[in-house]
Amino acid sequence: MELDLLYALTNRSGTQDWHDIMRETRRHAQMADELGYDRIWLGEHHFDTDGSDASPNPVVLATDLAARTERIRLGMAAVSLTLWHPLRLAEDLAVLDHFSEGRLDVAFGRGILPIEVMNLNPQANRWNGSDNSREIFDENLAIVRGIWTEDPFSWRGKRYTFPEPGTKFIHSPGAPMPQGWVGENDELVAFGMTPKPFQRPTPPQFAVTESMTGFAHAARNGLRPITWYPSGQVLKNLFETYRAETAAATGRTPALGEGCGVLRLCCIAETDEEARRIAEPGIVEFFEFLCRVRGIGVWLDADEDPEDPRYREMDPWELLMERDHLMIGSPDSVLERMTRLTRSHGIQNWLLQMGFPGIPAPDVDRSLRLFAREVMPEIRKLDTSLTAAS
Repeated sequence: MELDLLYALTNRSGTQDWHDIMRETRRHAQMADELGYDRIWLGEHHFDTDGSDASPNPVVLATDLAARTERIRLGMAAVSLTLWHPLRLAEDLAVLDHFSEGRLDVAFGRGILPIEVMNLNPQANRWNGSDNSREIFDENLAIVRGIWTEDPFSWRGKRYTFPEPGTKFIHSPGAPMPQGWVGENDELVAFGMTPKPFQRPTPPQFAVTESMTGFAHAARNGLRPITWYPSGQVLKNLFETYRAETAAATGRTPALGEGCGVLRLCCIAETDEEARRIAEPGIVEFFEFLCRVRGIGVWLDADEDPEDPRYREMDPWELLMERDHLMIGSPDSVLERMTRLTRSHGIQNWLLQMGFPGIPAPDVDRSLRLFAREVMPEIRKLDTSLTAAS
């Protein structure tokens, strides 16, 4: 069982100094390291205007946190692969892998907000009906993996050619000539990167996705999926898709839920009532925001019609609680809910977001400690091989 944190740099009121929030991030990472959490995942978001998550460069942030922690793994969830030059990203992640001494995990995504994608790489538009976004993702992923594992490395693709034709290799006379790099007339025909990642052949790789297509793509490409909103039968269907596609790709059928991460908002207090008082305003605001952006169907189960007006008439807190979107309450309540879902869906990797918008830092501190002391030991005892039907 892997018990991770997703950490967002939030400043919903806009009244905090951002430097203080950076310092809180360092402190919470150190707490998580000391309390026994397995990973802390950092997102990539640009041009934050509402204080939801100001994390434009998770690689730089994780490098700082690597120097302040000893054991906890550092996850990128997700690096927006379509918005980076693939060679620069491969180099940056490899350096981070060394600074963390092999504690790096990388989840890749395609970017989720138009303000980010359209201003950093409009060719990766996900909303115009083209396949460009997926094509860019696939090519960039292949390049990152290639430069990590091959030397000499070369690439001829739809968007990139490496080395650039006609590039001359300027060689130091005192150094040995790298094998396979140079062709006729001192032209570069391949190259490599230094350093390679600390973890060989590569750091563990993940994909952040919510769709059947995304889960199938992850399985075919050897990526572990991480998902947020799906619950109930929708989540089981995604797990079944990943299971079937993994079996087809590898010849081995994993258990239901194996290799899949599930993200949930989490707030723990001494009582259910206190946890609700702390978390409900932020939860309701986030619910309404996502309904405007994605529609209420993102919260519903497979047999629930988003056009049915009764769902919009429900209290948002009750709707989300009924569908197991929230790990919020007393330690006993959260333990019961996580245990039930672990057993019904075979969940082996939980990502908990305790610092979501609207939650003050002292309440995040308390959640971190209460979970580590009262929930974590019991969840780790669960035998996931005896949970969901395999």
